[in-house]
Amino acid sequence: MRDGADSEIAEDEALVARIQRGETGLFAILFRRHYARMERFFWHLGVRDDDLYDLLAELFGRAFSRIAGFEVESGSRYVSYLYAIARNLATDRARERGRRPELVPLDEAWDEPDHSTPGPVQTVLWREDVAEIRRALERLSPSDREIILLSYDRELSCREIQQIMHKPSVSAVTTHLSKAMKRLRQAVLEHPARAARS
Repeated sequence: MRDGADSEIAEDEALVARIQRGETGLFAILFRRHYARMERFFWHLGVRDDDLYDLLAELFGRAFSRIAGFEVESGSRYVSYLYAIARNLATDRARERGRRPELVPLDEAWDEPDHSTPGPVQTVLWREDVAEIRRALERLSPSDREIILLSYDRELSCREIQQIMHKPSVSAVTTHLSKAMKRLRQAVLEHPARAARS
């Protein structure tokens, strides 16, 4: 839930436009709004410990110093711009460390249901389903997991994912996402726990 200061300005892009006109103090709202989601994204990209906080600081430092270059009129969402910077920073840091970036388990990416309405049986079944999906995701390639995470957990558009993942076109994103979802579905169906429950 946004606090009072945040709720006065509905869109990130409106904030960015005001910051570009000189109201630089408003960047604190963007920082508060997106810090936790960028922290989770870095975590899922395998960034840990001191690197995590270094890269978060660098992300928001770059975002602030380059805010004049963000084209509000382009129709791009500011959050997708932050994801693109974060992904590039994580990739660069992984190269420095001599390893490839790899997505880690998505435990934090799945919210638990509201337990005020479902009964205990529904809750147990929901948790089993989520556990099966997590296990299936673990067996996918890092790029398949990343595109699913960006599309379904972060609710980004195909155009935004194209920019973040440096895909050649929107159709390349939709093709990759479709194939990744088929592989995920197959991995879920092949899991022994699913077979036992069928």
